[in-house]
Amino acid sequence: MNSPGYSYSPVHRTVEVASIVLFTVFVGLLGVDCVRALMGPFRGDAYWLIPTALLVGYLIADFVSGTVHWLADNFGDEHIPIIGPSLIKPFRVHHVDPRLITRHDFIETNGNNCLVCWPWLVAYYFVLPPGGSLAALLFISTWLVFNVGIFMTNQFHKWAHLEHPPAWISWLQDWRLILSPDHHQIHHTPPFERYYCITTGWLNPLLCDRLRFYQRSEAFLRWALRAPKPAATPPQVESPAPGSM
Repeated sequence: MNSPGYSYSPVHRTVEVASIVLFTVFVGLLGVDCVRALMGPFRGDAYWLIPTALLVGYLIADFVSGTVHWLADNFGDEHIPIIGPSLIKPFRVHHVDPRLITRHDFIETNGNNCLVCWPWLVAYYFVLPPGGSLAALLFISTWLVFNVGIFMTNQFHKWAHLEHPPAWISWLQDWRLILSPDHHQIHHTPPFERYYCITTGWLNPLLCDRLRFYQRSEAFLRWALRAPKPAATPPQVESPAPGSM
């Protein structure tokens, strides 16, 4: 028999495929509802609501990607139940072999993020219809952009490690609409403690250079947890794992 094009459990693969399908379906359903609301009762608010949702949702996705990345790089280990093998280990493996992510297919690259996102999309679809009020429409529109940003984060990250990306991807990277290779390389340079945001990287200069947000947060957590900082080397793991960021 031919071996599959992935190196992890077929059960987890099935869950990833189902998660991508569910994510796509409910992003579509919520998107249609938002468009209907913008073309109906809140037509006059579209001029400010759409750019606000796009910008805020994208920025939140960048911040969340950076915070998760920072935590996974610096705290815990691969043996922690559930999040160890599925979250921490992939980030640590990525530092050992940064180009491993470029050998993952679309499902392996993006399945885990969809698994996290789709239950929230389902919940808001049934609980908070965007046509109910202007506040609900703004929230759901922003939430929708945020989830799409999180969904694409691993894909943007993967593209940032391609040796020869297609021209259209290079154009997006050059215009800083998605994570660019030169920007992300700062994170892969010792001491490996800067520029954690990997959706667009827009927030990295503010969070890491000006505010030193992650450095100060790490110092506080290590003081609170009595966890000393290890030597400035890439995070180590025992062996590669699927779904790495």
